[in-house]
Amino acid sequence: MVVSDATPLIYLARIGRIQLLKNLFQHIQVPEEVKVEVIDRGKEKNYPDAYIIEEAFDDGWVTIGNLTRNNEKRARILMEATGIDLGEAQAILLTRQKAEETILMDQAHARTVARQFGLKSRGTLYLIVVSARKGMLSKEDAKENLSKLVEANFRISTKIYDAALKTIEKL
Repeated sequence: MVVSDATPLIYLARIGRIQLLKNLFQHIQVPEEVKVEVIDRGKEKNYPDAYIIEEAFDDGWVTIGNLTRNNEKRARILMEATGIDLGEAQAILLTRQKAEETILMDQAHARTVARQFGLKSRGTLYLIVVSARKGMLSKEDAKENLSKLVEANFRISTKIYDAALKTIEKL
């Protein structure tokens, strides 16, 4: 079972592809702060993706993973020490607590912190490429999803975007 922070959930929901997470992993866990960020705060701002993510929770394939009290305290310290947000810190510690190796997250700084904890971080682009590699998406759909991510204000360098396109083309 893989742990995710907010961004893969948000952006896959925004482009209508949140089911890729279910297809790839069957079950996703998030820490409490990520749930608050993606659903509670999202609904306050009336973001459509918040309702899509809430449906995944209602369906039971996205659930909250509870941190130990010690890890809850450590998450705040990690956040303050590194400058990552609380959801990212909790996701890193939840992944470690569960003795998992992989975490889903996109922000470069948080990915660096995750690597320092010995974790492999995988982002939204990776999920789209792997989905295409496994035949869950056609090459055309995968490329279209990359474009939709940019339209949804997903932050990505031109270099990384081009590399993802080339990887999809080679499939």
